[in-house]
Amino acid sequence: MYLGIDFGTSGCRATVIDDAARVVAEASHPLPQPEESNGRIEQDSRIWIEGFDALIAQLATRIPLRALRRMAFDGTSGTVLLTDGAGQALTPALLYNDTSSHEALERIRRHCPRDDHITLSSSSALAKAIQLLERDLAGRDGEVRVLSQADFLAQRLCGMTGYSDWHNCLKLGHDLKKMQWPAWIGELLPASALPEVLPPGRVIAPITPGMAEHYGFAPDLDIVAGSTDANAAFIASGAGKPGEAVTSLGSTLVIKILNPWPIEDLASGVYSHRLGDLWLVGGASNAGARILADHFSPQQLARLSESIDPARDSGLDYYPLRRPGERFPVHDPEMQPRLEPRPEDDAAFLHGLLEGLSRIEKAGYDKLVELGCVPPRRILSAGGGAANPTWRALRERIIGSPVETAEHSEASYGAALLALGG
Repeated sequence: MYLGIDFGTSGCRATVIDDAARVVAEASHPLPQPEESNGRIEQDSRIWIEGFDALIAQLATRIPLRALRRMAFDGTSGTVLLTDGAGQALTPALLYNDTSSHEALERIRRHCPRDDHITLSSSSALAKAIQLLERDLAGRDGEVRVLSQADFLAQRLCGMTGYSDWHNCLKLGHDLKKMQWPAWIGELLPASALPEVLPPGRVIAPITPGMAEHYGFAPDLDIVAGSTDANAAFIASGAGKPGEAVTSLGSTLVIKILNPWPIEDLASGVYSHRLGDLWLVGGASNAGARILADHFSPQQLARLSESIDPARDSGLDYYPLRRPGERFPVHDPEMQPRLEPRPEDDAAFLHGLLEGLSRIEKAGYDKLVELGCVPPRRILSAGGGAANPTWRALRERIIGSPVETAEHSEASYGAALLALGG
């Protein structure tokens, strides 16, 4: 059997599959919200370890853990922390939506040879790594590693700290066309901090004997290079041809289209991940289903959605951000949420929120086509919001094309597929 583990914004999830990619067991565990401290959005990595332990404890009651052959992790894109050479955390993790690294951004701007590079954002992994190095570890001697969320969890099990994957290293500045670290990155970070970058699914190393004994895994369980949460959700969907697209309706709204060539546009938050011989072109909005949970319980969402007519316009012009700042389809750190006026009727308010999110999705696909991406020929839905039929009907009306629900939409299933193919 093969285990994929997904770490998202509000929780973590595990999926176990067999050789035929059939789901054998699943588990989930909530995570506390990250802390906002001194303008930073951060989280203690010990929370991730506790979440992993909770998942494994659940799986142990459902499957023989020693039957697991390979394991892969995915995590939130752009979340980074610094560790020592042995993989022990030296700093808190700065989360994917942290935008506090303004001084680091100016340093990147002075060294980067392009003015449209993906690292030229205060939310880039490179900017966060520089901030952590210069602010949290100022004056410290000794080896330092830059790790993504998925890297940290994988290295803890296999003991190898110098490895990462294509997807998690994109926002750290790795050149996926030339498959190397650009020389100018070495002027900003110590060379020893940068990992060797592997294709997602490539075996890194077997689990350490101590970790195998601690959890009850087989001693030959392999840990493989992982991915980001949105890319893992795309892999889970089964999309594999140019023009096939996936919208992830999770805490944030992420859209991606498979394209024969990469596209980058910093001004609108568009970037490309390598996936085999094709490229995943897309972007991630700061808006998403999380704002629905801020206002409604799952039961309320289901009940109120049934009373909404998706063929009718709400008359509300919302841009449903939870806090100021947007990444895609426009990159504007100062963009303000637009959630007024709020009707007295909760169903009308929900109608406006769902329409606002759907308009962001349409603007995202329109922007990708405008930049030269192949038009979406098939749109699949992933994430918790994909289960809402009213939202799907609203999206079809606003986007103007049919929307399907992916058979498998969990990022943890995509991570399990990476483990299966390891």
